[in-house]
Amino acid sequence: MKKLSPLHHISIIESRGTNCAWVRIKYDGKSFQQSFSFKKYGGKRNAIKAAKRKRDQEGRKIYGTNWPYAKYSPRKISPLNNSGEIGVSYSKKDQSWVATWQEGKGLRRNQKNAYFSINKYGQDKAKKLAVKARRIAVKANRVR
Repeated sequence: MKKLSPLHHISIIESRGTNCAWVRIKYDGKSFQQSFSFKKYGGKRNAIKAAKRKRDQEGRKIYGTNWPYAKYSPRKISPLNNSGEIGVSYSKKDQSWVATWQEGKGLRRNQKNAYFSINKYGQDKAKKLAVKARRIAVKANRVR
């Protein structure tokens, strides 16, 4: 299993007027967030320690026995999604179904799109081709 960062679920915010460790956990419809001010906790190191303690306490409540390794929430389909399939959408402008995925490694990952024209394939076939293209591309480009 991949080793987790000691600061997973914690963001360090250092900007004008805001210096804190910010804990955010969201999983399976449950969430927790809290700010740990450097000033209130007597410095950055103490704020981070307090944030880690609270993160682990709340993480166990939210994730249960999966804590800390179920790092991310399962991906859910947006209510704005009009296809029912993540990464597949209808383009009114292009009159086509569009499959979208990522290719490449590390910072060189780029978004790729494949368009399936309704004029050429018809509504149902264009959508099925977009879904199929997306699934094949995601499988081929999965980050290991």
